Amino acid sequence: MLKKAIFVIFLLNISLLLAQSNRVYKGYYNVFLKKQFSDPQLSKKYLDSILLLPNLPDSTICKTYNDVGIYHAIVGDYEGALRNFEKSYAFDPNCSVKTKANILCNIANTQKLFGKFELALKNLFKAKKLYASIRDEKNLLKVESEICAVYYNKSDFNKALDVSSELIPKLETLGDEKLLNIQLLRQANIQFNIGDFANAIVYYNKTLPYFSKDIENNLQNKYVALMNIGACYSELSSPKSIDYFNKALVGFRAISDSRNEFLCMGSIGKYYYKIKNYEKATPYLKKSFDYMYANLPHISLEIFTFYLNSLQKQNSFSEIEELLALDAAIMLSQANLQEKIFYYETLATLYGKFGDKPSEYRALKSLQKLYTERQKENTFDELQKKLNQYNIKNEINKNRNLELQVSNLKLQNTIIWILILFTVLLISYFFDKYKKKNKIQDLILMQLQQEKELNEQNNLLKDEQLKLEGELLRIKERELTALQLKIFQIKSNIIDFLQSNIIKTNDKELKNIIVKIESFFNNDDYWREFEIRFTNMHPDFTIKLKKTYPALTKKDIDFLSLIKLNLNNKEIATLINISYESVISKKYLLRKKMNLSSENELIQCVNEI
Repeated sequence: MLKKAIFVIFLLNISLLLAQSNRVYKGYYNVFLKKQFSDPQLSKKYLDSILLLPNLPDSTICKTYNDVGIYHAIVGDYEGALRNFEKSYAFDPNCSVKTKANILCNIANTQKLFGKFELALKNLFKAKKLYASIRDEKNLLKVESEICAVYYNKSDFNKALDVSSELIPKLETLGDEKLLNIQLLRQANIQFNIGDFANAIVYYNKTLPYFSKDIENNLQNKYVALMNIGACYSELSSPKSIDYFNKALVGFRAISDSRNEFLCMGSIGKYYYKIKNYEKATPYLKKSFDYMYANLPHISLEIFTFYLNSLQKQNSFSEIEELLALDAAIMLSQANLQEKIFYYETLATLYGKFGDKPSEYRALKSLQKLYTERQKENTFDELQKKLNQYNIKNEINKNRNLELQVSNLKLQNTIIWILILFTVLLISYFFDKYKKKNKIQDLILMQLQQEKELNEQNNLLKDEQLKLEGELLRIKERELTALQLKIFQIKSNIIDFLQSNIIKTNDKELKNIIVKIESFFNNDDYWREFEIRFTNMHPDFTIKLKKTYPALTKKDIDFLSLIKLNLNNKEIATLINISYESVISKKYLLRKKMNLSSENELIQCVNEI
């Protein structure tokens, strides 16, 4: 008895511990969800606290590792993110198919951020198979959306546009507002990147009604859409951009989204820089860069370069020197090719102004490699000439005595300034040429798209016309058949009436009357009228039949006309006043003449003519 009591107490304690652990977990997790995007560092502390809780089931620990991976992705630590996602994937072997597919999607998204696009696509297609195995239509469409995002990130915008254009109607049918609007936002981003800013604005505006609802992180998406509309107007050099940027800025501050708040400040600074209002541009660029470099240095290179250029335009060289002392390695680690070119072009110009020839040389050397990547052969040749001149001068200077070095220093500096100026002019020329080429390509793409839409509309109109013509033909056939049947019904009614006892006459007279009536209905004029109506509907039917089967007689063709009208055996017997068995016999004889094996083959042959 005592053992049973101890065992019951033990179970009760375990239950209390589990219940307490579960309550604490829910409390930590709810706070984590609220701070996940607005304060990532604080959210990480709650995740660490969850992992220290005792007696948590494997499924909860697996989910927490997944959330830790999301945190690392948010702060730009993609290696940490990938490590935790893989740990989550391997931790609970008994986790559901859906959970495995979800984690695969997170792994793929992290690989996407690393630039490992093929691996990301491979994992997304694996996740797609898992979702398909459990018939999870919603998550299948989510994976399609992520596949679109991978193509978008690898700059294959045409492929991304194709996937997105096919996906949006499916999401509209699914009826999931959230998924649909996320994809509409992605579609807008694609349009933005291919330079179709007007259509991008249209798609961004489509998302605003849904993202204005205060649920989940909707408001964040709303303000991101407003910021992106501002960026579109900025590219179109429209002052409307500032209104949208300011709305987004107020919104980000209201939801404590510091990351996007300072990104938006950077966009405002870039707009003022483009319109050459450097005094307004510099404060925004400074605030944006200070935050980005401290918190998200891996995506701060472009803002940093704009900031340097804005200071240069105002001749603030002391501030530039302080900025150039910063370690740019982490900023360069995940920057794209164009951002790196922009950065090293700026460095080359600045070091030239400072007279720092070794640093200028290193910047030009880096530019040389970047231009090689862009396959700009002409620019590469010019840079190579300049670099060769640097090497020659360095060798000459080593062999000269101090007096010659001093006497030639002014001449050397003059040549360097001329070369720097020439390089900047050359880079500006090719950059302008590159932009014009892109504009021409965009116009060609737009023209092709318009032609495609016009062809699609023409095809739709043709399909509709064919449908109407087919329907009209069926209506005429029904009218013709109904008319013939009506006439024979009248004939039958008249003969039945005469054969009744109402009219008093002898049998011989009655037979004469009936024969006379039947001759009226069976005369050539009546059948000729039928043939005229039939020929109007099927003008080539008789000609094609005679050409294909020359052995057919006129009566054979008349009989086949009735089959063409889709009449059954009984209706044909009624129309031509023969027995049901005679109809079957007639079809058999026609098959022999036409060398057809079955009645179905006969009907198919007639319908195809």
